[in-house]
Amino acid sequence: MKKIIYIPIIIAGSFLNSCQHELDTFNENPNSPTQVTSPKTLFTGAAVGTINNSTGNLTRQISLLTQQTNGNLFQSLDYTNYFLTELDNETDWSNIYKTGVNLHQIITQFGDKYPYYSGMAKILLALNMGYATDTWGDVPFSEAFQGVNNFSPKYDSQQNVISQIQSYLDSAIIDLSKPENANLGLPAGDDIFYAGNIDKWKKLAYAIKARYALRLTQREGSTVAAQKALNYLQNSFTSSSDNLVARFDGGNNQNLWFAFNNQRSGYMSMGKYFIDLLKNSSDPRLPHYAGLDASGGYSGSAPEDSNTDASPFGSYFAGSASTSNIIFSYSEIKFIEAEAQFRLGNTVGAQAALKTAVSASLIDVTGTDNPVFATTASAAVTLQNIITQKYSSLFTTMEPYNDWRRTGFPVLTPNQNSQSKKIPLRLITPKAERTLNNNAAVVSDVSIPVWWDN
Repeated sequence: MKKIIYIPIIIAGSFLNSCQHELDTFNENPNSPTQVTSPKTLFTGAAVGTINNSTGNLTRQISLLTQQTNGNLFQSLDYTNYFLTELDNETDWSNIYKTGVNLHQIITQFGDKYPYYSGMAKILLALNMGYATDTWGDVPFSEAFQGVNNFSPKYDSQQNVISQIQSYLDSAIIDLSKPENANLGLPAGDDIFYAGNIDKWKKLAYAIKARYALRLTQREGSTVAAQKALNYLQNSFTSSSDNLVARFDGGNNQNLWFAFNNQRSGYMSMGKYFIDLLKNSSDPRLPHYAGLDASGGYSGSAPEDSNTDASPFGSYFAGSASTSNIIFSYSEIKFIEAEAQFRLGNTVGAQAALKTAVSASLIDVTGTDNPVFATTASAAVTLQNIITQKYSSLFTTMEPYNDWRRTGFPVLTPNQNSQSKKIPLRLITPKAERTLNNNAAVVSDVSIPVWWDN
């Protein structure tokens, strides 16, 4: 067993940050034009940006905090030890807002004559701003994306950001409900998610609305948030064919989990808590989530005992340069339904939705359902089991971290070798914001919860 002793190397910070930038701009197009006469090129670029934001460094780092993966070397080890700095996520922040600039331009410049593109852009903008506010709390939104016209946009409260997300989605649904002849041009192959299927885009809008309705269980009240989520999800995904999927060609456009692991072998492995959870329940997804360890079995590395011999990333999410990643799934919708029904006291409905959620994930990950496992996994109709099953199903997204903060499940033991012995509740405001935005609401204490986590 190879064990790594943790020694913070602060002087390497600038080098590591530049490495992150190199990886997270892997899929950027340096030839993207600055002057456009239609929304098509802008939209494809923004879609690629959304894929980077959904499957890149941010989700990798968050998976370390939820102990689904573990950091064994260098910057990944720092994250596992909760040694976070204001340099770690400058590229993530920048990528979200760069994507937002393109989406905002589509909405403002082309919205009147291309309402379908406007609606699609509003949905992706809502999704990206969700990542930003879930990670950092208060962030620029209402004054953002103005480029040289405003280098210091004000920070909106998280409450207002989520309200704007819902408003953008409402507006998107209106745009997408207009007749085809209201558009000068229709999306097709330039829509790398749904190939211009407007019905699927409307379902995605309602899916995101349901996600952020349920996010406010601590703020709006358990039953109020649950009922709103149920109302929205009635018009959202109806099967896994509606999933929002990031696809990669394996060339210049590569799976970012694979690219990271390929270039930084040993930096990360699967996490002990997650692998033990899968093994103890005989979860069929285990050999898809994890590769074989040095002993030919499956094991995870604990935060206190970084072990490069533990299971590496599995084929499901990092198998090759062209492996697809799911960004938003039908499985998540059914988990939202299960939790909402549970909070409203409908245990029969909650159990049915929970079983369907597990089955949908099994199909996504393994290619086939396992009714016996799904029945066993959904036997206990409790908030803890619903969220723990969701944790096992939505690996590679940010939702397990958001749910853990919101509900306290699954029950994770913080890294006992860390200085704080507390799992961070947010990330630090990037340095560029602190130094360049005069209106920045800087937060450097990762133990301060975001608004919806209060």
